Amino acid sequence: MKRIILTLFIFSFIYAQEENVDITADTSAAIDSTDLNVEPIDNFGLDFGYKDYKWGSAISNLPLMENFSVAQVNSDQSSALLTGTLGLDSVDVNYVFSDSGFWKVEIDFSLSADEMDDNINTFLRLEKNISEIYGNPYSTEQTLNGPSNSYNNFLNIKYSRSFYRSSWNVSPVKILLILNSLVQQPQTDNSILEGKLSFMKLVYYNPDYMISTNRQSQEQVLPSIYDIY
Repeated sequence: MKRIILTLFIFSFIYAQEENVDITADTSAAIDSTDLNVEPIDNFGLDFGYKDYKWGSAISNLPLMENFSVAQVNSDQSSALLTGTLGLDSVDVNYVFSDSGFWKVEIDFSLSADEMDDNINTFLRLEKNISEIYGNPYSTEQTLNGPSNSYNNFLNIKYSRSFYRSSWNVSPVKILLILNSLVQQPQTDNSILEGKLSFMKLVYYNPDYMISTNRQSQEQVLPSIYDIY
């Protein structure tokens, strides 16, 4: 009799344990399927868009970028400008739109007004960073001329000039990094030329969306020779 009771107790204990396991599994499944309002993190490539902002998107659907200002849309709704930081650099990011939607982003980097070497080093740093992701550029150009930093004839102001360009082809997207720098030599307390003399831009653009959809090529009608002579 005692053996029968002990056997029944063991079976009851095992059945209870199995029930607990099933309940735990069901609860876990219910939690996994619960909507926790967590947005999935997308990481699309350049064939999709720039920083998950899809090529062809409307200007009314501008992305929000961390560490950036609210977008300033120009009067004709063709571009939107955001100011902020990308990595080590202060930048202006300009999203540009055609009738086909978003087709280009142009990133303008802050440069030194009087340090040619610093500007070139910034270009080379960015070129290296981009190449680590998309491979070596398929096309490059480097031009540097003018007096060096040691030039000190204040009676004859000159300018050092540098032009650096690198291009990548990440089909269907093109990437262009360009530096155009003009620095006065020697430096004076008041610059001879005012305004922004140097710029560096990084451009991502998709030629598939570059052409306006409503642009219709109209064949030029030439006047008859009899109407001219």
